[in-house]
Amino acid sequence: MFNPVFQAASPPLRMGLVGFADESKLGKLLNTRTRVRWVDAPATDADALWVNGQHAQPLRNHMVRVPPTKPDATATILNLREISRPVAFTHPLGNGYFSPPNVFDPQSAESVAGILRTFEGELQQLCVELALGREIASRRYELRSPTFHLSLMGKLVGVVNIHAELGLSPDITAADMAEVRWSGRPAAACAIPPEFRITSMAHVMWQYVGRSDENLLPSRYSKGLIYFRRMPQVFPRMVRDAHLVLISELSTMPQSLEQLRASTGMGQKQACETLAALYFAGSITTDARRAAQGKPWARPADGVPSDLDTSVPSEEPVLLRPSHRRRCGALDTVPLQALND
Repeated sequence: MFNPVFQAASPPLRMGLVGFADESKLGKLLNTRTRVRWVDAPATDADALWVNGQHAQPLRNHMVRVPPTKPDATATILNLREISRPVAFTHPLGNGYFSPPNVFDPQSAESVAGILRTFEGELQQLCVELALGREIASRRYELRSPTFHLSLMGKLVGVVNIHAELGLSPDITAADMAEVRWSGRPAAACAIPPEFRITSMAHVMWQYVGRSDENLLPSRYSKGLIYFRRMPQVFPRMVRDAHLVLISELSTMPQSLEQLRASTGMGQKQACETLAALYFAGSITTDARRAAQGKPWARPADGVPSDLDTSVPSEEPVLLRPSHRRRCGALDTVPLQALND
Protein backbone atom coordinates (compact mmCIF):
# COMPACT_ATOMS: atom_id res chain seq x y z
CA MET A 1 0.00 0.00 0.00
CA PHE A 2 1.18 3.55 -0.70
CA ASN A 3 2.82 5.10 2.34
CA PRO A 4 2.93 8.92 1.97
CA VAL A 5 5.39 9.34 4.86
CA PHE A 6 7.81 6.87 3.30
CA GLN A 7 7.51 8.38 -0.13
CA ALA A 8 8.03 11.93 1.11
CA ALA A 9 11.37 10.91 2.60
CA SER A 10 12.48 8.67 -0.24
CA PRO A 11 15.45 9.74 -2.38
CA PRO A 12 14.47 11.07 -5.81
CA LEU A 13 14.94 9.48 -9.18
CA ARG A 14 16.82 11.61 -11.70
CA MET A 15 15.58 12.45 -15.19
CA GLY A 16 18.01 13.71 -17.80
CA LEU A 17 16.56 16.03 -20.46
CA VAL A 18 18.38 15.75 -23.79
CA GLY A 19 18.00 18.12 -26.72
CA PHE A 20 15.46 20.56 -25.28
CA ALA A 21 16.06 24.30 -25.61
CA ASP A 22 13.54 25.03 -22.84
CA GLU A 23 13.54 22.43 -20.06
CA SER A 24 11.34 24.33 -17.60
CA LYS A 25 8.01 22.87 -18.76
CA LEU A 26 9.29 19.28 -18.72
CA GLY A 27 10.80 19.93 -15.29
CA LYS A 28 7.38 20.98 -14.02
CA LEU A 29 5.88 17.75 -15.37
CA LEU A 30 8.27 15.81 -13.14
CA ASN A 31 7.17 17.79 -10.09
CA THR A 32 3.56 16.63 -10.48
CA ARG A 33 4.46 13.12 -9.31
CA THR A 34 3.68 12.12 -5.71
CA ARG A 35 4.14 8.35 -5.52
CA VAL A 36 7.72 8.46 -6.76
CA ARG A 37 9.71 11.70 -6.61
CA TRP A 38 11.47 12.76 -9.81
CA VAL A 39 13.92 15.63 -10.30
CA ASP A 40 15.64 16.86 -13.43
CA ALA A 41 19.39 16.28 -13.53
CA PRO A 42 22.33 16.43 -15.95
CA ALA A 43 22.14 13.56 -18.43
CA THR A 44 25.43 12.11 -17.16
CA ASP A 45 23.95 11.70 -13.65
CA ALA A 46 20.43 10.69 -14.68
CA ASP A 47 18.67 7.38 -14.02
CA ALA A 48 16.50 7.79 -17.13
CA LEU A 49 16.33 10.05 -20.17
CA TRP A 50 13.71 12.10 -21.94
CA VAL A 51 14.91 12.96 -25.46
CA ASN A 52 13.59 15.59 -27.86
CA GLY A 53 12.12 13.41 -30.59
CA GLN A 54 11.45 16.28 -32.98
CA HIS A 55 15.16 16.89 -33.54
CA ALA A 56 16.46 13.33 -33.09
CA GLN A 57 18.32 12.05 -36.14
CA PRO A 58 18.49 8.26 -36.61
CA LEU A 59 21.86 6.91 -37.75
CA ARG A 60 23.08 3.45 -38.63
CA ASN A 61 23.44 0.58 -36.16
CA HIS A 62 20.73 1.78 -33.76
CA MET A 63 22.50 5.07 -33.14
CA VAL A 64 20.61 8.35 -32.73
CA ARG A 65 22.07 11.84 -32.90
CA VAL A 66 20.49 14.63 -30.89
CA PRO A 67 21.67 18.09 -31.99
CA PRO A 68 22.92 20.51 -29.32
CA THR A 69 20.69 23.32 -28.12
CA LYS A 70 23.58 25.79 -27.70
CA PRO A 71 25.98 26.96 -30.42
CA ASP A 72 29.13 26.01 -28.49
CA ALA A 73 27.86 22.58 -27.38
CA THR A 74 28.34 19.19 -29.03
CA ALA A 75 25.70 16.73 -30.22
CA THR A 76 24.70 13.77 -28.08
CA ILE A 77 24.87 10.27 -29.55
CA LEU A 78 22.63 7.54 -28.13
CA ASN A 79 23.14 3.85 -28.78
CA LEU A 80 19.61 2.46 -28.43
CA ARG A 81 20.78 -1.14 -28.59
CA GLU A 82 23.32 -0.83 -25.78
CA ILE A 83 21.58 1.72 -23.59
CA SER A 84 21.57 0.70 -19.95
CA ARG A 85 18.83 2.94 -18.58
CA PRO A 86 15.26 3.81 -19.60
CA VAL A 87 14.90 6.31 -22.43
CA ALA A 88 11.84 7.83 -24.12
CA PHE A 89 11.40 10.27 -26.99
CA THR A 90 8.81 13.03 -27.12
CA HIS A 91 6.20 13.50 -29.84
CA PRO A 92 6.34 14.68 -32.53
CA LEU A 93 9.10 12.62 -34.09
CA GLY A 94 11.00 14.56 -36.72
CA ASN A 95 11.74 11.52 -38.91
CA GLY A 96 8.88 9.32 -40.04
CA TYR A 97 11.14 6.27 -40.38
CA PHE A 98 12.31 6.56 -36.80
CA SER A 99 10.61 4.15 -34.37
CA PRO A 100 12.15 4.38 -30.89
CA PRO A 101 11.02 1.88 -28.24
CA ASN A 102 9.32 4.47 -25.99
CA VAL A 103 7.48 7.57 -27.20
CA PHE A 104 5.19 9.89 -25.20
CA ASP A 105 3.27 13.10 -25.67
CA PRO A 106 4.42 15.79 -23.19
CA GLN A 107 1.13 17.64 -23.76
CA SER A 108 -0.87 14.68 -22.39
CA ALA A 109 -0.97 14.13 -18.62
CA GLU A 110 -1.99 10.50 -19.19
CA SER A 111 0.90 9.91 -21.58
CA VAL A 112 3.42 11.48 -19.18
CA ALA A 113 2.09 9.43 -16.27
CA GLY A 114 2.26 6.28 -18.37
CA ILE A 115 5.91 6.72 -19.36
CA LEU A 116 6.88 7.53 -15.78
CA ARG A 117 5.15 4.35 -14.59
CA THR A 118 7.10 2.42 -17.21
CA PHE A 119 10.36 3.96 -16.06
CA GLU A 120 9.59 3.33 -12.40
CA GLY A 121 8.97 -0.33 -13.17
CA GLU A 122 12.32 -0.60 -14.96
CA LEU A 123 14.07 1.21 -12.10
CA GLN A 124 12.52 -0.84 -9.32
CA GLN A 125 15.85 -2.31 -8.23
CA LEU A 126 17.39 1.16 -8.01
CA CYS A 127 14.44 2.35 -5.92
CA VAL A 128 14.95 -0.58 -3.54
CA GLU A 129 18.68 0.14 -3.27
CA LEU A 130 18.04 3.82 -2.56
CA ALA A 131 15.55 2.88 0.14
CA LEU A 132 18.14 0.49 1.60
CA GLY A 133 20.71 3.28 1.51
CA ARG A 134 18.39 5.48 3.50
CA GLU A 135 17.94 2.74 6.10
CA ILE A 136 21.71 2.15 6.34
CA ALA A 137 22.31 5.88 6.76
CA SER A 138 19.74 6.14 9.55
CA ARG A 139 21.21 3.09 11.34
CA ARG A 140 24.89 3.73 10.62
CA TYR A 141 25.80 4.22 14.30
CA GLU A 142 23.99 1.01 15.28
CA LEU A 143 25.49 -1.42 12.75
CA ARG A 144 27.82 -3.22 15.12
CA SER A 145 27.48 -6.75 13.75
CA PRO A 146 29.43 -7.96 10.68
CA THR A 147 26.24 -9.29 9.09
CA PHE A 148 22.57 -8.39 9.28
CA HIS A 149 19.56 -10.40 8.18
CA LEU A 150 16.61 -8.39 6.90
CA SER A 151 13.19 -9.94 7.38
CA LEU A 152 9.66 -8.93 6.45
CA MET A 153 6.73 -10.72 8.05
CA GLY A 154 9.08 -13.48 9.15
CA LYS A 155 10.59 -14.00 5.67
CA LEU A 156 14.23 -13.34 4.85
CA VAL A 157 14.37 -10.54 2.25
CA GLY A 158 17.96 -9.34 2.54
CA VAL A 159 21.46 -10.11 3.79
CA VAL A 160 23.75 -7.16 4.54
CA ASN A 161 27.41 -8.02 4.93
CA ILE A 162 28.88 -4.74 6.15
CA HIS A 163 32.27 -5.18 4.49
CA ALA A 164 31.27 -7.37 1.57
CA GLU A 165 28.30 -8.15 -0.66
CA LEU A 166 24.66 -7.37 -0.02
CA GLY A 167 21.82 -9.56 -1.22
CA LEU A 168 18.19 -8.50 -1.72
CA SER A 169 15.13 -10.56 -2.52
CA PRO A 170 13.74 -9.90 -6.01
CA ASP A 171 10.28 -9.58 -4.42
CA ILE A 172 11.02 -6.71 -2.03
CA THR A 173 9.87 -3.19 -2.93
CA ALA A 174 11.14 0.22 -1.89
CA ALA A 175 8.05 0.76 0.27
CA ASP A 176 8.72 -2.54 2.06
CA MET A 177 12.16 -1.40 3.18
CA ALA A 178 10.75 0.87 5.90
CA GLU A 179 9.01 -2.15 7.49
CA VAL A 180 11.97 -4.52 7.37
CA ARG A 181 13.38 -5.89 10.63
CA TRP A 182 17.17 -5.83 11.03
CA SER A 183 18.80 -8.62 13.06
CA GLY A 184 22.53 -8.71 13.82
CA ARG A 185 24.30 -11.96 12.94
CA PRO A 186 27.86 -13.33 13.22
CA ALA A 187 30.18 -13.29 10.23
CA ALA A 188 29.45 -16.97 9.58
CA ALA A 189 25.84 -16.06 8.70
CA CYS A 190 26.92 -14.17 5.58
CA ALA A 191 25.55 -16.62 2.98
CA ILE A 192 23.26 -14.99 0.42
CA PRO A 193 20.45 -17.08 -1.13
CA PRO A 194 21.17 -17.75 -4.81
CA GLU A 195 17.96 -16.11 -6.02
CA PHE A 196 18.81 -12.78 -4.34
CA ARG A 197 20.15 -9.81 -6.33
CA ILE A 198 23.77 -9.08 -5.42
CA THR A 199 25.13 -5.60 -4.79
CA SER A 200 27.52 -3.99 -2.29
CA MET A 201 27.56 -1.44 0.51
CA ALA A 202 29.79 0.84 -1.60
CA HIS A 203 27.42 0.74 -4.60
CA VAL A 204 24.27 1.32 -2.53
CA MET A 205 25.69 4.17 -0.46
CA TRP A 206 27.42 5.84 -3.41
CA GLN A 207 24.04 6.20 -5.10
CA TYR A 208 22.31 7.36 -1.92
CA VAL A 209 24.85 9.90 -0.64
CA GLY A 210 24.53 12.17 -3.68
CA ARG A 211 20.74 12.37 -3.24
CA SER A 212 20.63 12.97 0.50
CA ASP A 213 20.48 16.40 2.12
CA GLU A 214 22.06 14.98 5.28
CA ASN A 215 25.79 15.25 5.95
CA LEU A 216 26.81 11.57 6.08
CA LEU A 217 30.54 12.17 6.52
CA PRO A 218 31.67 10.88 9.95
CA SER A 219 32.66 13.74 12.25
CA ARG A 220 36.26 12.50 12.60
CA TYR A 221 36.84 13.43 8.95
CA SER A 222 36.17 17.06 9.81
CA LYS A 223 38.83 17.13 12.53
CA GLY A 224 41.89 15.12 11.51
CA LEU A 225 43.93 14.16 8.49
CA ILE A 226 42.28 12.22 5.67
CA TYR A 227 44.29 9.49 3.92
CA PHE A 228 43.71 8.01 0.48
CA ARG A 229 43.40 4.21 0.41
CA ARG A 230 42.35 3.08 -3.06
CA MET A 231 40.08 3.88 -5.97
CA PRO A 232 36.34 3.70 -5.12
CA GLN A 233 34.94 0.18 -5.17
CA VAL A 234 32.18 1.17 -7.61
CA PHE A 235 31.83 1.19 -11.38
CA PRO A 236 34.17 3.84 -12.83
CA ARG A 237 31.22 5.30 -14.77
CA MET A 238 29.82 6.43 -11.40
CA VAL A 239 32.92 8.44 -10.50
CA ARG A 240 32.63 12.15 -11.29
CA ASP A 241 35.05 15.05 -11.52
CA ALA A 242 34.59 16.08 -7.89
CA HIS A 243 35.59 12.61 -6.70
CA LEU A 244 38.63 12.55 -8.98
CA VAL A 245 39.76 15.99 -7.83
CA LEU A 246 39.75 14.92 -4.17
CA ILE A 247 41.40 11.60 -5.02
CA SER A 248 44.14 13.49 -6.87
CA GLU A 249 44.70 15.81 -3.92
CA LEU A 250 44.77 13.03 -1.33
CA SER A 251 47.05 10.83 -3.45
CA THR A 252 49.81 13.45 -3.02
CA MET A 253 49.59 13.58 0.79
CA PRO A 254 47.04 13.30 3.61
CA GLN A 255 45.10 16.51 4.18
CA SER A 256 42.45 17.92 6.46
CA LEU A 257 39.01 18.88 5.24
CA GLU A 258 39.92 22.56 5.40
CA GLN A 259 43.11 21.95 3.40
CA LEU A 260 41.10 20.13 0.74
CA ARG A 261 38.60 22.95 0.53
CA ALA A 262 41.38 25.50 0.20
CA SER A 263 43.23 23.58 -2.51
CA THR A 264 40.15 22.68 -4.57
CA GLY A 265 37.83 25.64 -3.98
CA MET A 266 34.97 23.35 -2.98
CA GLY A 267 32.27 24.55 -0.65
CA GLN A 268 31.59 22.80 2.63
CA LYS A 269 28.53 20.91 1.40
CA GLN A 270 30.14 19.69 -1.83
CA ALA A 271 33.33 18.63 -0.09
CA CYS A 272 31.51 16.72 2.66
CA GLU A 273 29.15 15.02 0.18
CA THR A 274 32.01 13.97 -2.09
CA LEU A 275 34.12 12.71 0.80
CA ALA A 276 31.13 10.80 2.21
CA ALA A 277 30.78 8.91 -1.08
CA LEU A 278 34.50 8.10 -1.03
CA TYR A 279 34.21 7.00 2.61
CA PHE A 280 31.43 4.50 1.96
CA ALA A 281 33.28 3.29 -1.15
CA GLY A 282 36.38 2.41 0.92
CA SER A 283 38.59 5.08 -0.67
CA ILE A 284 39.56 7.17 2.34
CA THR A 285 40.40 6.69 6.00
CA THR A 286 41.53 8.69 9.02
CA ASP A 287 43.77 5.80 10.13
CA ALA A 288 47.31 6.10 8.76
CA ARG A 289 47.79 2.35 9.15
CA ARG A 290 44.98 1.66 6.71
CA ALA A 291 46.19 4.15 4.12
CA ALA A 292 46.67 3.14 0.51
CA GLN A 293 48.92 0.18 -0.18
CA GLY A 294 49.70 -1.90 -3.24
CA LYS A 295 47.92 -0.57 -6.34
CA PRO A 296 46.11 2.62 -5.33
CA TRP A 297 44.68 3.13 -8.81
CA ALA A 298 43.31 -0.41 -9.12
CA ARG A 299 39.61 -0.55 -9.88
CA PRO A 300 36.91 -3.14 -10.57
CA ALA A 301 36.04 -3.90 -14.17
CA ASP A 302 33.12 -1.95 -15.60
CA GLY A 303 31.09 -4.23 -17.83
CA VAL A 304 28.37 -1.71 -18.62
CA PRO A 305 28.28 -0.77 -22.32
CA SER A 306 28.09 2.76 -23.67
CA ASP A 307 24.77 4.43 -24.35
CA LEU A 308 25.37 8.16 -24.08
CA ASP A 309 28.40 9.79 -25.61
CA THR A 310 29.62 12.94 -27.28
CA SER A 311 32.76 11.51 -28.89
CA VAL A 312 34.80 8.33 -29.07
CA PRO A 313 35.02 6.86 -25.53
CA SER A 314 38.39 6.14 -23.95
CA GLU A 315 39.36 3.00 -22.08
CA GLU A 316 40.08 4.77 -18.79
CA PRO A 317 38.74 7.90 -17.09
CA VAL A 318 41.21 10.76 -17.21
CA LEU A 319 42.94 11.03 -13.82
CA LEU A 320 44.58 14.23 -12.72
CA ARG A 321 48.34 14.00 -12.25
CA PRO A 322 49.20 13.66 -8.53
CA SER A 323 51.15 16.93 -8.67
CA HIS A 324 48.37 18.83 -10.44
CA ARG A 325 46.09 21.08 -8.41
CA ARG A 326 43.18 23.09 -9.62
CA ARG A 327 40.27 25.01 -8.23
CA CYS A 328 36.82 23.64 -8.85
CA GLY A 329 34.26 25.90 -7.25
CA ALA A 330 31.77 24.94 -9.95
CA LEU A 331 32.48 21.53 -11.39
CA ASP A 332 30.68 21.50 -14.72
CA THR A 333 32.66 18.82 -16.51
CA VAL A 334 32.85 15.08 -16.02
CA PRO A 335 35.35 12.47 -17.19
CA LEU A 336 34.38 11.00 -20.55
CA GLN A 337 33.91 7.58 -18.96
CA ALA A 338 31.01 9.03 -16.95
CA LEU A 339 29.04 9.60 -20.13
CA ASN A 340 29.07 5.91 -20.95
CA ASP A 341 26.40 4.59 -18.59
